[in-house]
Amino acid sequence: MVSEAGADCLGVLVNVPSSPRSLTVEKAKEIFTSSKLPAILLTFDLKSDQVIDLARELTPFGVQLAGNENEKDVTSLKKLLGCEIWKTLHISAEGTSKIEIHNALDKIRTFTEAGADKIVLDSYVKKGTKLQKGGTGQSFDWSLAKEINDMAKTFLFLAGGIKPDNVRDALMQVNPDGIDLSSGVEVSVGKKDERLVRSLIDAVRSVESIE
Repeated sequence: MVSEAGADCLGVLVNVPSSPRSLTVEKAKEIFTSSKLPAILLTFDLKSDQVIDLARELTPFGVQLAGNENEKDVTSLKKLLGCEIWKTLHISAEGTSKIEIHNALDKIRTFTEAGADKIVLDSYVKKGTKLQKGGTGQSFDWSLAKEINDMAKTFLFLAGGIKPDNVRDALMQVNPDGIDLSSGVEVSVGKKDERLVRSLIDAVRSVESIE
């Protein structure tokens, strides 16, 4: 469905018990085997050997590390897997200081030098004493995202709370290299809606035509 709607790639979350969108290796393999699009393996805080085992089983176009992985993980996975490595960084949806912006830029520089091909800026929210990283359905301050994007000098995806009715504003304001989303085109958790997917991608293409 996302292929026919005009998406450039798709992501598959695998073996993340805390997420209702996570798939088993067996279910994920069906998608990776049949996908007409470059398929990205999304992982969260798995050990490097676990990521390697998944990647060798699923043969993804790339691996997106969406947790607290460090630069050594990026370097070793890039060397051993040979596919693209994407690293997610999370920005608070509840307000971000200049210090956090500088920290984000330092992390982007560190991960890029370690071998990350693309950086994904996503949001996090506080839930009690815990942080929910990604899958929040909430955006962070896009003026800060623009500032980070302008200074980062790397391929950057924007994520967090992106929907058909705000994607145009997100693109015009931040000018990212791409967008990464999930909940913004769902009718229920984990179930994508074809109408929403097509509407969002049409909005993206309309901005591209202006550029």
